Order: sequence, then structure tokens, then C-alpha cells
Amino acid sequence: MARILIIDDDPNICESLSEILKDEGHEVVTALSPEAGLKELTKSEFQLALVDLVMPKLSGIEVLSYIKRTSPKVQVIMITAFGTIENAVEAMKRGASDYISKPFKVNEIQTSINRALEEAKFSDLEKKIEVKKLNEISIEDAGELLDALANPIRRSVVELLGKSGRASFTRIRTNLKIDDPTKLSFHLRKLKKSGIVEQDEDKIYSLSITGEKVLNILRKLMVD
Repeated sequence: MARILIIDDDPNICESLSEILKDEGHEVVTALSPEAGLKELTKSEFQLALVDLVMPKLSGIEVLSYIKRTSPKVQVIMITAFGTIENAVEAMKRGASDYISKPFKVNEIQTSINRALEEAKFSDLEKKIEVKKLNEISIEDAGELLDALANPIRRSVVELLGKSGRASFTRIRTNLKIDDPTKLSFHLRKLKKSGIVEQDEDKIYSLSITGEKVLNILRKLMVD
């Protein structure tokens, strides 16, 4: 189980999230302001932070930037309302692992946290060195490759395309049981940008030549 920090200026949100997470066996600390949350980060270690996107004085994006600069190993999940999903996607571009939307669904919170904690496993130096050995590439390239593979949704897409060969957006979404199309679109764009996934004129996704190599590396990493 993980040690989790919740930063949200709404005490009801903090209370409800804390109750859900404690029921799952996590250790939870809550902070009702960005300043209090950042102070907690200096006092002790956390594996994960849930950060409200819209807060007074400091925005969730600013808190995210501070955490990534001072505590890069801490995974961050943004808390967002429906009208701010576009900003939540921007937060993911800046290093957030995921976002959860109000009103919360317990299973979505659990899934998001499990993904974020799993993503942390791919960020350590030992994994980068292992990938470097497997693919005879630089540490920097290995780091970029692991960043692309870090998120469980992106790994699932790679594995699905490895099995099916080709798949549409709808088929990927259905097979992976992803309710939020915006979230899937973000991860597919990241895979395309990294050169792992490509898309033809009919908007059908498949693995590139690089993607096939990445799939082999991924399978090796998962076995080990």
C-alpha cells in the first residue's frame, strides 16, 4: 500500500477521498491548501499526490510543477471537474500520471491509483539500464522509451496491437474498457509521437517497426 497526499481546498472532497483510500489500506494525509500540501511534502515521503486542479493562490498546475521539480518520484493525479478536463490533459503533458473527475466513482479512483503506482516502477535507473542493455541504446533513449511505456494504458495499447495487428479507436477503447475517450486520445497521441504507434488513412492504429521492437522489450521487462 502507498502513502498518499491529498491537496484540495474542499474539506468534503478531502474527507471522501481519504475514506475511500483508507478503506483500500493506504496511509493518507490531507491538506486544505496548496501551501499546506507543499509543506507536507517537505516533512515526509509520499508515493502519490492527488491535487485539485483549481485552488486559490496556487493552481494545481503550479503545484504539479513544484512536485515534479522537487520530488520527481512522487506520482501526481489531478482532481478535476467536467469543465476543466482540457486543463487536466495539459497537466498530463506536464507530468501528471492521470486525472480523476468529479463526481468520483470508487472503481475509477482505485484504477487510477493502481496505474500511477505501477507507472512509478518504470522510472528507476535500473530499468533504464536494463532497457539499454536489451536494445543497445543510450541511457537518454532508454529513458524516453520507458516514459512511453510507463503508463499502463499505453502498455495495454501496445500489447493489444501486438496481438490484433490493427485496431480502430473504438475497438481499443472497448477492449481496454476506457470510459473517457479524451484520456485514451492523449495516450495514443503520445505513442504516435514516440514513433511506437502509427495510423493509416482510415484512422486505424498499428505498431510501427519501432513499436514491434518495443513490444519485445516490454515482454522481456514484464517477464523479468
